[in-house]
Amino acid sequence: MADTETNALDALRDEAQTTSTPDVRAHLGRMADEHAALLTGEAWSAGAEDTLRAAIGMERKAQMEMRIGLGTDADALPIRKTKALADMTLDELRAEARENRVMTLRVLDLLLDTAGRRPVRAWTLGEEVPPEIYILSLRGRLDRLGQRVAEQRLGE
Repeated sequence: MADTETNALDALRDEAQTTSTPDVRAHLGRMADEHAALLTGEAWSAGAEDTLRAAIGMERKAQMEMRIGLGTDADALPIRKTKALADMTLDELRAEARENRVMTLRVLDLLLDTAGRRPVRAWTLGEEVPPEIYILSLRGRLDRLGQRVAEQRLGE
C-alpha cells in the first residue's frame, strides 16, 4: 500500500475515535439532498456526461464494496436494472445519479444495521475496515464526487 493511502487510512482511524457514525450518516443524507438539488440545473459543461458517468461508476463500486461485506444479508437489497452508462444521455445520467445515491445510502443503512447484529467489514483504500471507518471514507469519496459534478455546472 502506498504511503498516501496508509496516511489517509490512519487519518480515518483517528477521526473514527471522535466521530459518531449516526452523525456521519446524517451528514450523508444532507449531502444527498444537496447533490439532488445540484443535478436539477440545466446549464452543464461539455464534460458533464463523462464526469457523471465516472461519478456514478465510482458510487456503484462503493455499493459493491458494501454488498461484498454484507454477504448473504445483501440478498435483502433489490437489484437495480439499469442501462449501460455509456448509452445514457445527460438527462438520463442526472436521473441515474439521483437514484444511485438513494441506493448507496440504502446499502449503507443495511451495512450499519447488520453491523449492529454481527461483525461486518468493508473495504477502502485497499484494506478491510470496520463500518465506522468505511462510512468516513465513503463520506469523503461522495464529497469529492459531488465536487467534480458541481464543477461541470455553468454560470451557477
